[in-house]
Amino acid sequence: MQKMRERLAAFIAPDPPEPPDPVEDLGRGLKPGSEHYRAFVGPPEDYDLLAGIQAGLLFACGLREDHRVADVGCGSLRAGRLLIPYLRRGHYTGLDPNAWLIDKAIEHEIGHDLIRLKAPAFVHNEDFDLSEGHGPFDFILAQSVFSHTYPDMTTNGLRSLTTQLAPGGKIIATFATGKENTEGSGWAYPVCVQYKPEHLFELAERAGLCAFPLDWPHPRQRWFVAAAPEDRASAESLAASVRSPATETIGRSARRRSAG
Repeated sequence: MQKMRERLAAFIAPDPPEPPDPVEDLGRGLKPGSEHYRAFVGPPEDYDLLAGIQAGLLFACGLREDHRVADVGCGSLRAGRLLIPYLRRGHYTGLDPNAWLIDKAIEHEIGHDLIRLKAPAFVHNEDFDLSEGHGPFDFILAQSVFSHTYPDMTTNGLRSLTTQLAPGGKIIATFATGKENTEGSGWAYPVCVQYKPEHLFELAERAGLCAFPLDWPHPRQRWFVAAAPEDRASAESLAASVRSPATETIGRSARRRSAG
């Protein structure tokens, strides 16, 4: 009788809930900097938005499939998942000190088949050293990198990136603005380092670059373009011509999603 009851109980007992599919674990609701590949690089609710904003800006700046792109602070390939399929084989380089973020992005976002097909290069260091990448580069993208570097690291980082630019190449980057310049040395993460725009551009000049603000949407930071002195005219022209008609719309959308 006891065995019969056990068989009956097993028959009518509900199935245990299936664990969530890890592929669909988008990290939403986690705080920025959390140990999740999407949340570690910023608000996970903005992951897709920042990917599109970065790729869209590069296209507005003239990106074509033949160009070589370095994605500095590529993290979990937020922009890389859009750029790697677009660029020709071997034309994407991602730099990030956290190899685990790239590994997770390959596993959950783009897959190993695309890596074999497009052969991107990934380098891991904190020194802005792209010498092992597929350079020299037509575009060096650095979204939310200099928002985490104090002035000495910002200057050294820009100086290092300058050596990896192709003739006519551009650095497209963001910084966090503030009424005062944040003092300190080295890296700061996940806290943000703030700059007055004029101070940031002065640091770029010290690094041997000329820099100009870009009118392009970002939910929390500001964009700028930097180039070698001999390419000053083209960088200034780019800054004057690149415009986003949806700046306010995208900004409001990002704030609503982040608040949620």
